[in-house]
Amino acid sequence: MNPTEIVIITKLLKMAKLEVDISQLLVNPMNDGGMGSLAIGYNYDSRQLGQEIAEYMFKDLDGTPVSAALNIDKQGNLYELDIWKVDFSPTQMLA
Repeated sequence: MNPTEIVIITKLLKMAKLEVDISQLLVNPMNDGGMGSLAIGYNYDSRQLGQEIAEYMFKDLDGTPVSAALNIDKQGNLYELDIWKVDFSPTQMLA
């Protein structure tokens, strides 16, 4: 993870009141057009989205709003960091 991703995930974990050693997280970039979403953990494709546990809004370097949501799977395990830039362009802060 890059430093900005670490800051975002740390903030979301605090909002969700979860204590996780993020240095131990396995993350993989998702094919989202460069917005910056990350799959978390093993067997991402065989797991199912459960629910959002925290969301944080910020502005990208170009001023466009970006949503960062932390999701868990149906078993309650961290599932993904879902990044959505409202104009669907790549998130410059995460490049």
